[in-house]
Amino acid sequence: MKKEIMQAVLERIRQVAELKWIDADEGQLDFTDSRPPVAFPCCLVDLYYPDAENMSGNVPTMQRIEVTIALKVGFNDCASFNVNKPLQVQNVAFSRMDVLEEIHKALQGFYMENCVRFFRRRSCRPQKRPDGLKVYEVIYMAEFIDRI
Repeated sequence: MKKEIMQAVLERIRQVAELKWIDADEGQLDFTDSRPPVAFPCCLVDLYYPDAENMSGNVPTMQRIEVTIALKVGFNDCASFNVNKPLQVQNVAFSRMDVLEEIHKALQGFYMENCVRFFRRRSCRPQKRPDGLKVYEVIYMAEFIDRI
């Protein structure tokens, strides 16, 4: 089931035209000296199951799973929201929020086969980083019925 969910999420995020790189999160933004190449802005996706439970004792091959989609949305633009900066610089900084909103439009309420609770945003927060990149961590949740 993980494969199908990951494929669907990547395809939904692909609708965001401003993103130049969409991939699984393999630590691309974690290594400053040996960072694998990505194009910015980028969206790196990780998927995991923080909770799963059997549906009933009579059907051990069916589980209700909670799915977490963790996105790292990265920008390398060095733009500032500072009101004393030129409007052009501020607009570049504000365009980050537009990208986050487009991702939200693509995922919020998304529903696919075996989904019992649609995708919903749980959080969106900027990371504090020493490398000059602006990275937002965005978390979405959904629930599915998984059958083997």
